[in-house]
Amino acid sequence: MASADGRLVVTFNGEIYNYIELREELRSAGYTFRTDSDTEVLLNGYDRWGTDLPARLRGMFAFAIADRLRRQLFLARDRFGEKPLMYVERDHSVTFASELRPLTGLTFVERHIDETALRGYLCLNYVPGEATLLTSVRRVSPGSWRLYGTRGLITTERYWSLPAPTNGASLRLHDAVEELEHLLDRSVRIALRSDVPVGVFLSSGIDSSLVAMSALRHGRLSQAYCLTMPDRSYSEWGGAARTAERLGIPVTKVVLEPSALSDFIAIVEHADDPLADSSALAVFTLARQAALGNKVVIGGDGGDELFGGYLTYPATVWHELVIARLPAPIRRALASIAPLLRTRETKVSMSYKLSRFLRAADLPSNVAHFTWNGTWLPRQAAELRRPADGRRFDVLHDLAMRHALPERPTLEQLQRADIAEYLPNDILAKADRMSMAHGLEVRSPFLDPDIAAFAMSLPSSMKMTLTGRTKPILRSLAKKLYGGAHARRVKQGFSIPIHSWLRGPARDLVLDLLAPGSIERLEVIDPEIVQRVVRDHFERKSSYGFELWGLMVLVAWHRSRIARSKTAAAPAPPPQRLEIPCAVAPS
Repeated sequence: MASADGRLVVTFNGEIYNYIELREELRSAGYTFRTDSDTEVLLNGYDRWGTDLPARLRGMFAFAIADRLRRQLFLARDRFGEKPLMYVERDHSVTFASELRPLTGLTFVERHIDETALRGYLCLNYVPGEATLLTSVRRVSPGSWRLYGTRGLITTERYWSLPAPTNGASLRLHDAVEELEHLLDRSVRIALRSDVPVGVFLSSGIDSSLVAMSALRHGRLSQAYCLTMPDRSYSEWGGAARTAERLGIPVTKVVLEPSALSDFIAIVEHADDPLADSSALAVFTLARQAALGNKVVIGGDGGDELFGGYLTYPATVWHELVIARLPAPIRRALASIAPLLRTRETKVSMSYKLSRFLRAADLPSNVAHFTWNGTWLPRQAAELRRPADGRRFDVLHDLAMRHALPERPTLEQLQRADIAEYLPNDILAKADRMSMAHGLEVRSPFLDPDIAAFAMSLPSSMKMTLTGRTKPILRSLAKKLYGGAHARRVKQGFSIPIHSWLRGPARDLVLDLLAPGSIERLEVIDPEIVQRVVRDHFERKSSYGFELWGLMVLVAWHRSRIARSKTAAAPAPPPQRLEIPCAVAPS
């Protein structure tokens, strides 16, 4: 869309929730509007506020605005990184897109694997930081903007970051619950602005049920969607069905069968940069069904990071209080025991959690934190590499330093690291890519700057206890709205029976993607080690489902983004004159 005088042109992905309020403010300042869209608000808003525009926006967005008079380009991304924005800089120019795929189709974009990014991917299941797995392509950081001129980058700035704690520690629990309910209601109200009915992704947990209750009060909730599986231990159905009944809204049961593994290649394709979170299969399947009845749904993403919902938080605290204080030989001995433990392959079994905890016994607590949700440990990832890297990868240590995590981190410091890293690069990337694959828009009311500031100001006791009780404040709000039984529900998540599925219905897919020849073409992974891991998993000597899934994603991604692109790359198109008149001629 272009401004009325043709000077400004915008391309935009996302939704601006507070566009109505901004439009009225701009009208009061003398601006006129030809449409009722949030896109035009960006044009007039940039004319009025310039680079201060993103800080005024509430919503999820990635956009570019070209100023044809000044010959400048402005790129901006939302606070939490809900929408993607990638770029390539070269020869005083910038090429940008919301996907890696079109960038890899250009001949001047080098298609070489970023070695540092690969180290992060092998350990974390996602590419950390601003990098992508290609050396030439970067991501605009969440809460940041970049301004370009005819000679390249002029300046870049982070317009938002989590604020420092205020006086929330003095709040009583009752008052904090009341304030949270008010803030969530306000965020849900503007997030529900839509010309179409709004559905909800409903799990058996607390976060989505709180969002759903608030949406119901605003009268905009039409349908709930819940994922279930044949294995009852993985199913979300029971709790979600009870919540939907309490709300009085219809709920659609979406069954995830092993046959969904036929979507594996499509999932890798839509994930764009490699994302090895196996629950993407569940979100992809859920979104496909929801898209049949809705174009917009709301969900509870962000609640765990903001309010201490992950078991990784008490795990890191216990690691620091107990394990990190033991003599080094004992810690090494504990770490060596972990591979010997036989783990039950049910959903997040106690034996699995114990094994994950012990395997990081010889790591500093700030580094161990990143291993709880990861796959390969740094030393294992080093052995995977070809040629073999004789040292342990320091990528997780670098990650801890980047996010200012001391060896004995506080809960707040852990949350800040996860909100900056795990949330945008795994959780939100998964939600956005898997839903948009079906033309479905997922909105996350918890991801509001006022809610984030409130959450960060709360004392740790309202977000986590050392006994492993997570999100006390959210549970207190759930108790108020739904009752005590609902408030005591255990977090489930969208995990799949990955270990058994890879041995059974996905066996042929494993044998294809992880065949020696497939691994050889990567040129960065040792095929002999991969074959040994596959064999141990198939023979039930170990449970390597998550690790194998990550390698399968890497191979499928390489085939699509590197091997295929090298043979099908198109030359850069010649510059095209924009067929929109500009009232003021550029100098």
